[in-house]
Amino acid sequence: MRVSGWLGLAVVASVALSASGCSNSTTSPTVDLSGTYTLVSIQFPPQPALTPPTATGTFTLTATSYTLQLNIQGQATVNDNGTYALNGANWSQSSMITGQATGTYSVSGNTLTVNATAQGVTSISVWQKQ
Repeated sequence: MRVSGWLGLAVVASVALSASGCSNSTTSPTVDLSGTYTLVSIQFPPQPALTPPTATGTFTLTATSYTLQLNIQGQATVNDNGTYALNGANWSQSSMITGQATGTYSVSGNTLTVNATAQGVTSISVWQKQ
């Protein structure tokens, strides 16, 4: 299983992650997700979810950009950064490192869930805000 395809992330990014990743008045975040998050779990369906200590990571968001570090046992650490945009419940992100990802996100309390697809790889990542 390759993690780097999803991370267009991380979430994990991949996370997490409009397809152009640009920020404008129609795609800028409607909620404030700014902060640093710790990985709770990441899943690449149909595989089971991976949780710490097998998978660990951090996801830092500003108003329109992100930085992701993801460690999955047996794989190289993935460091990614780029931009993201929200439109309703839709999530999109763009990175020079991992490309583009689109999907959905949800927030419940301090928990952020991002369901995104990049390069044909779907991931569901769950993050707890610090």
